Amino acid sequence: MPAKLLVIDDQPGIGAIVARIAASLGLDTQVVGDPMQAIEAFVSFSPDAVVLDLVMPEKDGIELLEEMILTGHPAMFIIMSGYGEAYLRLAEGVARFHGIKPPIVLRKPFDRAELTELLRSVRPLGPTTSA
Repeated sequence: MPAKLLVIDDQPGIGAIVARIAASLGLDTQVVGDPMQAIEAFVSFSPDAVVLDLVMPEKDGIELLEEMILTGHPAMFIIMSGYGEAYLRLAEGVARFHGIKPPIVLRKPFDRAELTELLRSVRPLGPTTSA
């Protein structure tokens, strides 16, 4: 079963680029452009990894990150932002506060090769079966 990736970004072009790269790597990918629908998608899709934009209208990525963590579903988080270091450190602090591994930071504009390498590391997090 392929690993699942959820992309949350209000810019359709960014979501499409990430999804195209993820698909080329064999990841089952879902893109959400409306941050108000992100938690529902996270719960129903149960992704192994999330690429999350931090600055979006109505609901920002910091709030979404915390809500996703609080669901209890484990996931690898890759946060994207073109804004300052303080905002990225805030996301890392939220993760640490909740006792999970800090998110991987991808600065916008990102390099396609860098994103490809990050997505290659996405693995299914579900239970493994032994024969």
